[in-house]
Amino acid sequence: MLRFIIRRLLWTIPVILITTFGTFLLVRQLPPPFKGNVKLPPQVKANLLHLFGLDKPWYQQYSDYMVRLVHGNFGLSTKAGNPNVVDIIRDTLPVSMLLGGSAFVVAMVVGITLGVLSALWANRPIDWIITIITTTAFAIPTFLVCQYSVELLPYWSIGWNTLQSKIMPILVLGFSIMPYFTRVVRATVLETLQSDFIQTARAKGLPWRTTVIRHVVRNSLIPTVTNAGPLLGFILTGSFLIESIMNVPGVAGEFVRSFGDPLDPNMILDTTVLVSVMIILANLLVDISVAWLDPRITND
Repeated sequence: MLRFIIRRLLWTIPVILITTFGTFLLVRQLPPPFKGNVKLPPQVKANLLHLFGLDKPWYQQYSDYMVRLVHGNFGLSTKAGNPNVVDIIRDTLPVSMLLGGSAFVVAMVVGITLGVLSALWANRPIDWIITIITTTAFAIPTFLVCQYSVELLPYWSIGWNTLQSKIMPILVLGFSIMPYFTRVVRATVLETLQSDFIQTARAKGLPWRTTVIRHVVRNSLIPTVTNAGPLLGFILTGSFLIESIMNVPGVAGEFVRSFGDPLDPNMILDTTVLVSVMIILANLLVDISVAWLDPRITND
């Protein structure tokens, strides 16, 4: 198992390098900070560009950025007061993690439950109702759900100061990914129910509840956990929209605002690296979980 984890970790290095370099090149295509501010004298703009190292050649900027990143220095933000980006992330990341983690748990619990029920009562009214619910949740754009929740239930949907204001963003984000769990679990449970060992267990008189809990659900967890990695990435990207519309003070909202005037290159780059690392670690956790459920995978 240790070799399996080390092998997965080694793959993260080139992924992070490619991600940072690609993001750096994309940010370079945007107008430089302070360009749209006509009130600043040219000399002040030049001094600001020098302060952030934006007057250097692109390759030197990227080299300086990677050196700073290795030393844990995320650079300065172009926001008022030029705070350190690491301070902004330290204040906003816990909010995004609570939002994403809670939404993931809600989506997983509800999705797995609905998927199992839909498969056990396939082609029956319960299955049809669950299919309608999940199809509707899948079809409605997340931004529409956000917008209507803000207009209809503003006290429950805006901000992050009270318990009530935390509920709606979590439910909206969880609602957007719940159908994926339901569909995967339903298909897997239906396939497992037709397998030979389940038929043998039923023929030997094993109680139906025991068969479902110990064998059907357990064997259906592997593909469900495998699909959890990409869903965690979807949660992180979905947080950008929800935090912006619902005014949640998370790191995703700061990322969206960093594209304003003035542009905040360090915030964009650092947030991209952070999200990439989180997705990589999430997929690593998924790989470890799958390997624990099926030890044969570590030998592949």
